[in-house]
Amino acid sequence: MFLQIIGFIFLIPGVLLVFASRWLVRKYGLDNNVKCDFESEISEEDLKEYKFNKAVVNLKMLGMLIALPGIALILIAFR
Repeated sequence: MFLQIIGFIFLIPGVLLVFASRWLVRKYGLDNNVKCDFESEISEEDLKEYKFNKAVVNLKMLGMLIALPGIALILIAFR
């Protein structure tokens, strides 16, 4: 029972972070902090879209890293 609770404690915020990543990037302007090594090679619109998508993917990866221990604990608990 304890592992199930701890698993869901990790799983819920991770999944919420994955699904809310686009909204969070727009709300807090997280795409402004993204570095791009080839800024001079692409247009301004493509650069803006690239930075936005990169920030979203980074946030989704962080959410999955948070949810991963929860998934493992839930699999072990319900085994």
